[in-house]
Amino acid sequence: MATTGKNQYANTPIQDFYLDLAKLPTAADITDGKTTETIVVGPKYQHRPDLLSYSLYGNSNYWWVIVLLNRNQLRDPIRDLKTGMVLRVLNKADIAGVV
Repeated sequence: MATTGKNQYANTPIQDFYLDLAKLPTAADITDGKTTETIVVGPKYQHRPDLLSYSLYGNSNYWWVIVLLNRNQLRDPIRDLKTGMVLRVLNKADIAGVV
């Protein structure tokens, strides 16, 4: 397939207002006045932040809290979660105040 060298989207303006609307919390917002714990990721949680969240909090939907607290290590929440990683997490009593 031959190409002309010009992308059809070259003149399309970039809109990034979606992230501006979200106003996502930062790690500092989440940990303010709360207790964090350190855990070591076990083999059954490798590439499964949802299972780790369920094990810690009883709800698989809180995986994003774990990722947000460890965003320097977990740039890709699924592929970067590996056995033996040391992660910072909230304790179960404090997770209710986040969501």
